[in-house]
Amino acid sequence: MSNYLSQLWHTVPWPSLGPFIGAIATVVAATLGALVVIWQNAKQARRATAQIRHTEAVKLKMRVYEEIVGLCHVAGDAQVAYSSYVRGFAIDLTLFREMTQAGLSWGVPKARAPGLFEKQARFSEAVIALVFLTERWGVIHPGLEMYRLAFNVASHDEGVAFSPYRSLAIRLMPAENPNSPQQGSLFPWTLPDDAAIQALEVATEALISAIDSFGGFIYDFQIDMQNLLVGELFEHRITPREPLDPKVVVARLDDWKKLKAYFENSTAWGKAKNDIEARVRKANEVRG
Repeated sequence: MSNYLSQLWHTVPWPSLGPFIGAIATVVAATLGALVVIWQNAKQARRATAQIRHTEAVKLKMRVYEEIVGLCHVAGDAQVAYSSYVRGFAIDLTLFREMTQAGLSWGVPKARAPGLFEKQARFSEAVIALVFLTERWGVIHPGLEMYRLAFNVASHDEGVAFSPYRSLAIRLMPAENPNSPQQGSLFPWTLPDDAAIQALEVATEALISAIDSFGGFIYDFQIDMQNLLVGELFEHRITPREPLDPKVVVARLDDWKKLKAYFENSTAWGKAKNDIEARVRKANEVRG
């Protein structure tokens, strides 16, 4: 067959090959052109698909960020309201004592036990909401596990500090008389002695420190989420907070592994958790 084609090629006059060669060249050129167009269309399609994915990813990040901002706003309000209520009671006691000692008439403290419990409940709900948030969106970054631990540590510390404060506060706060026909009428109230006020001040500072620790973690969380979720949209990144007290722990994603280990093993909450888990494992081994 090859010999036949070779003989045919040499026997056919060159002028007769012109149209044939031209047709072949046209077919080759058209084929190459079509392949180039197909390649360019495929490339454009990949770019368009990548752009759509990026756009949808940005939209999802924005939705997550909006959810985070909303919960952080609620948590921040709860933290400030709780801390202010506790501090306000201590300040009112001090003012009442100073004013009455000066012979001036002064209103009794405004804080009441139900109000304290309401503020504490709102605070606890806010902590739980942020813990659930870090679990729900843990896929965003592995460091969200560190923030889950940080919020749990803050909640534990607040609970430990609240117990002695509550015992003092409910005894020292004015109480409303529910049987009085006049709304807001109080049971007889007298100023606590100096020792009781001093004990309350110590308990107040311990509780406020625990409450504000949670507030610091909220701030850290918002900084990291801004940089992580919307940082690509802007040329500016926010730096972590730098407390004046070097003992204050700052949560940050760029050091999340070290902080995770700290929260798990070096905090009161982490040690209690590890102790409980060890006892459960031991009990299961005994039963097994």
